[in-house]
Amino acid sequence: MPTGVPSEELKTMLTETSGRTAQDLAAELEGLRGVDWASVWAGPPQGGSSECSKWCARYGWEPQTADRNLVVNTAGGGRWTFESNGNWHPVEGLTHWPWHLKAEEASENPALLARSAEEWPAFLKAAEDVLGPAAWNGVWNAPDFPEPPEQGFWADRDYRLETRTPYRMAYWKPMGEHPGQACIVLEQSVSFASWTTDRSGGSRIRLSVNATEGSRRHR
Repeated sequence: MPTGVPSEELKTMLTETSGRTAQDLAAELEGLRGVDWASVWAGPPQGGSSECSKWCARYGWEPQTADRNLVVNTAGGGRWTFESNGNWHPVEGLTHWPWHLKAEEASENPALLARSAEEWPAFLKAAEDVLGPAAWNGVWNAPDFPEPPEQGFWADRDYRLETRTPYRMAYWKPMGEHPGQACIVLEQSVSFASWTTDRSGGSRIRLSVNATEGSRRHR
């Protein structure tokens, strides 16, 4: 046994791989203030071009890809993917992964589930501090779990009840009069293996910023 490490810590060597915090999530959301969403949904200029670099620089984004879906790094150290079905444009949404925890061994799964439950409120509060109260938040089997306002914003009822995905979720309806406003969804997933005794599990938190039908009319 390694010296200097309490035996109880050795039992739960969980690994958080994003290196990000709830405060970092709040900073990423603050960075979206003032974004011209109608322009984003229309899609960026051709990847690798100077026009694309200038387009991204408006918001402190640094492009990381030149084909398929645009991926950018932000000034705050975050990473966003512009979801466009590999066609570059139009853009249907942005995705950011602010937290990822994984167990190294199946014996760590109970600790992983506990840690996931502990972390969620902090990330939810960080988002609400910037966006205001969520329109809804809760767990996968809540009786009032809402259906997605548009297909693809989150899993439908049958899939959710079968897979517990999303396991926890909160969402914010589009606000304001600016054309192209987005529906924002924060969700936590917990892999099926996390409930087993023979496979190591994992949990992620994902933030998605989704173009609505109304916003598509403005691009």
